[in-house]
Amino acid sequence: MTNAPSSSDRHVVVGAGPVGRHVAAELAARGSYVTVVTRSGRDTGGAGATHLALDASNADALARVAEGADVLYNCANPGDYTQWEQVWPPLASALLIAAERPGAVYAITGNLYPYGPVDGPMTEDLPDVATDHKGVLRARLWADALAAHRAGRARVVEVRSSDFVGPGVGANGHVSRVVPAALRGRAVTMIGRTDLPH
Repeated sequence: MTNAPSSSDRHVVVGAGPVGRHVAAELAARGSYVTVVTRSGRDTGGAGATHLALDASNADALARVAEGADVLYNCANPGDYTQWEQVWPPLASALLIAAERPGAVYAITGNLYPYGPVDGPMTEDLPDVATDHKGVLRARLWADALAAHRAGRARVVEVRSSDFVGPGVGANGHVSRVVPAALRGRAVTMIGRTDLPH
């Protein structure tokens, strides 16, 4: 059963991919007032959420939407990796500015790219030592957000995880690439080292 939204518990979720959809659905199920921001504003099926079309790289427009929000969630992920250097910096900057102005918590959905190659268990104490363009960029964006946090301009948290498992990942998910072929008795190709603990 979904609780009636509470205007005193406001959340703005930017992005409606697998993570954004599930964050919005969980918040709405808890009775929070949820606004999902995407370029199209298309309703992604999250009951209890309001959907809004907005270019999230427009800091002023995003700050107006985030006004009074308790948390601003960055669940965006520009899909074309070749365009990350052009798309991510203005988007991340706008999100950080929008979180600073109303004083909302800025919750970032990160990934493992900033760590670079890791030989062993991953912990929150790992340094960001990536040398590839995606990892260096994501590490820089996190460093900017963390600097704002340390300077007291924003309250920031980043959650990092792999993007190969989880509900709704579709063709981008590791499980959806492997399980159907395995169930048909066909050979499968594994990504990464299968001998490492998970």
